[in-house]
Amino acid sequence: MSGAVDRIPEALRWLTVDRLSATVAVLALLGLIYSWRSAQAAKASAEAARSQADSAREQTELGRRQIELLLQQVAQTDAAHRATRQAQEESLQPMVVVDIGPAPNDRSVLMLSIENIGPSIARNVRIELAQPITTSLDGDGRNPIHEWHIFTRGVKTMPPGHRMELFFDIGAQRFKPGVSNEFTFIVNADGPFGPAPELTYDIDLTPMQDTWIGQTTIGKLVEQLQEVNSKLGSLTSTVRETGAELAEATRRLGEPSLRPEPKGLARRLLAAPGQALRPALGRLAASRHKRRS
Repeated sequence: MSGAVDRIPEALRWLTVDRLSATVAVLALLGLIYSWRSAQAAKASAEAARSQADSAREQTELGRRQIELLLQQVAQTDAAHRATRQAQEESLQPMVVVDIGPAPNDRSVLMLSIENIGPSIARNVRIELAQPITTSLDGDGRNPIHEWHIFTRGVKTMPPGHRMELFFDIGAQRFKPGVSNEFTFIVNADGPFGPAPELTYDIDLTPMQDTWIGQTTIGKLVEQLQEVNSKLGSLTSTVRETGAELAEATRRLGEPSLRPEPKGLARRLLAAPGQALRPALGRLAASRHKRRS
């Protein structure tokens, strides 16, 4: 212990100012090196942490995109399912069609037709007129079209294929100047899946105007009656002539001078029926006797 103490003065003498400065400089340099290395390590740690953060952020963004894509796929699948279901329901819903056209048996008459062309029963059918409609028959003992029961009360049920035809107007009267031939009908009905889609029908009769035959139903009916009356007159004349000839022939046959004279067996039957038939009866009896024997 005393030896170590004795060396202290000697060490102090060795530690001069220059040596102390050098030692401090070395220590400072070592501190700088350590600080630089620590800074580098910290920088590397920060870079690693930033890289990890960026990687985590990218993974989060990728996960978010995947979730959004999955949600889009779910939404598309749901929309496709709803569209398919809606299409199936609409294909099974009734479809009530309104139209105006010539009658099948008389082209001079316009008929208002209402038909269910859908596959199911139409219930609570409501038909609305978008604008008032006038016809040539209004005020002639017929209610205006907007007062018809089919427009005020509707139709309770219309099975598939059921068709209704209503007398609308006379074509020749419909196509007079100043008469509107454009109509709009709005149809609503209930089907097996609830209310059916609302249907709007815009009807324009103007294209028929240039090709329409102007003969009225009354005129055509009069012509047909006249033709029938003419044929009946000819038939009556023929019957009368035939009746007169038959009466004349009957009258002539009733006169004695015109009766045909009987001959042969007919004359003998008229004169003496018993004597005329006796030979024939004898021959018939002899024939039967021979067959028995």
